[in-house]
Amino acid sequence: MTKPEIIKTNYLVIETAMAAYAVLEDTRLLIAVTLPDDHPFKDAERQMSKYCDDYGAGGMRRASWEMAALIESVWSGMTEDEKDGAICWDFEFVPEFMLYCLNFTDEDVVPVIKGVEKLRALYRTSRERCKAFVSKCQPSTRERDEFIQDCRDEAEKQWKYADLISDHPDEVQRAFEAKEKPAEFVKALGEELELIDFGPWS
Repeated sequence: MTKPEIIKTNYLVIETAMAAYAVLEDTRLLIAVTLPDDHPFKDAERQMSKYCDDYGAGGMRRASWEMAALIESVWSGMTEDEKDGAICWDFEFVPEFMLYCLNFTDEDVVPVIKGVEKLRALYRTSRERCKAFVSKCQPSTRERDEFIQDCRDEAEKQWKYADLISDHPDEVQRAFEAKEKPAEFVKALGEELELIDFGPWS
């Protein structure tokens, strides 16, 4: 009996892929703390979450493996001070890099800009930007984010005005806490504001 072929690979890339998959899996929790609504990377967080929902576990595994080598190459060029404790690799660098430096599109995951050095610089400036950011909103949850997205979809469908939701955050929060249905809440809010009915609503 012949011995099976030994497949050589970089164990650092495997570990990075596992860390990336853990980040993507976290976005699928029904209730988990998410970024506040006014955070500069809130839209990026939503895109990542939508990608995970659209492509499921298989797509998440593929994306994790494909992005791992890029993540590792950017990390390997960080300074010794950064790698020696200033930035925690698995709990800070990997999830932050994915949020700051990758675009989760409807079809694929691609870097925001090309070039390892440019991505490393983007990561650093984005990290400092987030450190300096002071939110005027409370942290959110995945459940609340999904409610808001459903309301935006309904606002666009019913009133051709998706920003109706972002323009009235207090009403949205009240409706979420009251567990109202997005379609009914958006219809009532639009009628209260006397918006033009683009119906039919159902």
